[in-house]
Amino acid sequence: MTKKVYIIGHRNPDTDAIVAAIAYAKLKQLLGHSEYTAARAGHLSPQTEYILKRFGIKAPLYLADLIPKVQFYMRGNYVSVREDVSLCKAVDKMMGTNSSILPIVDEKGLYKGVLNYNAFALNSYKLLNPNRGDIFLASLRLIEKTLNATPIVEFDPDSYFNCFIMIADDDVDTFKKLLEERKSENIIVITGDREDIQRVCIEAKVKALIVTKDYVIAKEIRELAKKNRVSIISGHDSTATTAMLIEYSSPVSAMADPKAKPVRADETVQKIRPLLAESTARCLPVIDANNKVIGTLSESDLLAEPNVQVILVDHNEARQAIEGIEHYVIQEIIDHHRINTFSTRYPIMLINKPVGSTSTIIAGLYRENHISIPKEIASLLLCG
Repeated sequence: MTKKVYIIGHRNPDTDAIVAAIAYAKLKQLLGHSEYTAARAGHLSPQTEYILKRFGIKAPLYLADLIPKVQFYMRGNYVSVREDVSLCKAVDKMMGTNSSILPIVDEKGLYKGVLNYNAFALNSYKLLNPNRGDIFLASLRLIEKTLNATPIVEFDPDSYFNCFIMIADDDVDTFKKLLEERKSENIIVITGDREDIQRVCIEAKVKALIVTKDYVIAKEIRELAKKNRVSIISGHDSTATTAMLIEYSSPVSAMADPKAKPVRADETVQKIRPLLAESTARCLPVIDANNKVIGTLSESDLLAEPNVQVILVDHNEARQAIEGIEHYVIQEIIDHHRINTFSTRYPIMLINKPVGSTSTIIAGLYRENHISIPKEIASLLLCG
């Protein structure tokens, strides 16, 4: 997540505190530092409201407190996947980015679920037996993409259905009986170059027939498939490999971890710690107020410095500062009041001058940096 630096005055800020924060943030931005933002720890006085309105200046960002929140620690450079993507593609994406979780979203980026290695491992365990007979959700389009296969005859390729996989490795009579037992289900049969089996499957009106190893499919078989509305897919791999791969054609949303709940960016770290500890991957997706995924948060992220730092203006006492200030690095203090006890984690720049206002000091910093003061900022500083 990109670092933010809030320039903020004391609680119950007066005009000088507000003006100093706005003017100093503008100076930082003019010096090429876009991460600096003017903020306030309290509501505006009528005088300050009038001044900002008079010169057309937007009020600083209001922060009720700086108690550690999810948004201050989360990773913004996350990778997500659409809910209609196959499990195979999703796992490739997750492994390629070395992510511990993969948020699943819809076409608008709204949260739908999460894929983690535990959910993937449980699914992989079911694949150990090629003749397992599982029923799982898929579409012909996802099956084709997963197997890198070619459609020969195709009906409703984008429709999802619960399919039952059968491998045609029996004699014809035995296989006919097996098909009869499953005639009420959406059957997908994996077979080789056995035309007798292919014909039996089509006459039984299975959902789809996957012919492996690029075997040529006879014209008569193709015409029969069209007549019976049976899809035929030509695959490149062996029957065994096809059987192992096909379940990865399920949409990733069907394989999501149902226990993993997202956390809101504005929730406190203290509140979400138990949820983080309970999550399988020790990592959770982060959403905004509109349920849109905006990042991820892991336990290791909480050990790092937050992506927020502060500059204090018009005060230098902890009791006057915004609540939660002790959790963050203070870059600078700029003030014109007496110096009181205030400990910092690192050496900082401290500017304290016996002048009438902090605005006077800020105006001097513009001159020291050889930056022309914009007209509206000069007007504010005069008011300060």
